[in-house]
Amino acid sequence: MKEPSQQTVQRILNEANDNIAKFKKSRLGLPFKKTMEADQINYVITSFTGAAYTGDGRTPKRWTAETVKNVISLYFPQFLVIDTDLLGQTVPLLVNYFTFLEHDQHYIKNSNALIKAAFVANSDLVAASMDPSDWPDGDIDDIVNGDLGEEFLNQTSPEELEQMKQAYTVLLQEQQQGTLAPEDEKMLQILDGVLSHEDDRTDQSHPKPKGHPQMKLVKKPRK
Repeated sequence: MKEPSQQTVQRILNEANDNIAKFKKSRLGLPFKKTMEADQINYVITSFTGAAYTGDGRTPKRWTAETVKNVISLYFPQFLVIDTDLLGQTVPLLVNYFTFLEHDQHYIKNSNALIKAAFVANSDLVAASMDPSDWPDGDIDDIVNGDLGEEFLNQTSPEELEQMKQAYTVLLQEQQQGTLAPEDEKMLQILDGVLSHEDDRTDQSHPKPKGHPQMKLVKKPRK
């Protein structure tokens, strides 16, 4: 890959700022103005644009699914300052932005491929960010009791959900046995809150007869 050109960096960031201004006024961008600060929207999109070029050598019109995966899975966890407020909105924001660039701006032509890659890479971003040992209790409460837990569950595949259930079972058993590590306490709290949203959905869709036994999960040993 060629050495990144500062002139090109400045050009694509200027173009990104112009596109972001239009995006915020569009049907695809307006919803995020209610849930994110304006500088957060700029931060996520310009960070993606800059990283795609400096890290992957790709200007916006040459973005590929591989570019999206590399930026979200590898660059964002290392360099993006992302808190729990941004965690649940980063990929949905980019998905709408990709759609906007193709269908409103006719700036790119492969938004579908980029969107699919973004959703796949989201699990890596979430996994890298889900190290709650240093999180403030208020952030954890947002996931356990707030909308962020629901958003996180919406973006979780059936396979990832099953893994979360198995991890929860292991941690719960360790807590009951008195062997749960202090750094895993917050993770257990988060999983308990997130999975409670899934239980609520199940109860609403398939009400259990009185006395119906709960599903039991087989303990999966840690590797």
